Amino acid sequence: MIYITKEHWNKHIQDYIFTGCAIRDKNIVYFCLRKDIPYEEASRLWDSEIPTLFLCIYLDTPNDPIDYARWVDLDKSKVGVCLKPLEQGLLASRGYDGKTDCMGSGTGWKLEKIMEGGFANPQNIKCIDGYAYYVGSSRKIYKRVDIGKWERIQNGIPGGKTNSDMGFRDLDGFSEQDMYAVGGEGDVWHYNGEMWIPCGFPSNEQLSAVLCAPDGYVYIGGEGGSLWRGREFQWEKLYHGGSTILLNQLRWFEGKVWACDDYRLQCWDGNDMVRPMDGDKNVIASGHMDVRDGILVVADSYNVDLYDGTSWHKIVRPYRSEE
Repeated sequence: MIYITKEHWNKHIQDYIFTGCAIRDKNIVYFCLRKDIPYEEASRLWDSEIPTLFLCIYLDTPNDPIDYARWVDLDKSKVGVCLKPLEQGLLASRGYDGKTDCMGSGTGWKLEKIMEGGFANPQNIKCIDGYAYYVGSSRKIYKRVDIGKWERIQNGIPGGKTNSDMGFRDLDGFSEQDMYAVGGEGDVWHYNGEMWIPCGFPSNEQLSAVLCAPDGYVYIGGEGGSLWRGREFQWEKLYHGGSTILLNQLRWFEGKVWACDDYRLQCWDGNDMVRPMDGDKNVIASGHMDVRDGILVVADSYNVDLYDGTSWHKIVRPYRSEE
């Protein structure tokens, strides 16, 4: 089933590319899209001059499946969700104050400010125990404790500027009292509910993604698509990646680790990274993914696919003018 018709595509999506996705529940998925501009033209613009589309697709109302907000002054935005204090989608922007748009129940037109007077460079918006966490460069982590109120979770992390080999790109947690932040060159920290403690990671390779999995392990995506497993001060490398790019996300679905980058969607089968299967065929997908409430969604530049544990569904596909 194609949820987005040609009419919806032409009206809302055709001039944009997908750059991120976040699942609120099995019927509501949020996306960040940027205007699809030729490279030569885009290279002459500031990132904030490239229009951004904050899109919501409602999977349970196919006749009216879209809500959206268009922005022309948001910079390198990241999309995420929160379930507390209200269920909402969030779009955080790079720049002073860390301006953030909210979509869903209880939202208005006013942008929130993650760090008023400070410079935000969001790498991720993650949902842990229902609350949204901002993950930014220079090891900055903020929790959205209430509507319009963000508090920095800093205790244990040195203040001031950090070196280029340090800084967080991702965060995950078994709970809010047991979280891991990763990034930089082997920059791994553990939060015990009171303070952050460096883990002494045994490699200085670039790190980009972390997953606190239901099997009790922490999985970390590293340079070239490599995969690490461990906790606190004990880590082992499961897979030596041969890619030239970093993973965008790690997620847990169907009892295994899923990894997504700009070119491939893969699963860890206990011995190797392999493509998921749809019957007797490989699933060819890539880009950005999220998992929640029994579904997995993956979005590349022009397509969105959903896997419910039984079947793969095409949510969005591009339409040709002659169709």
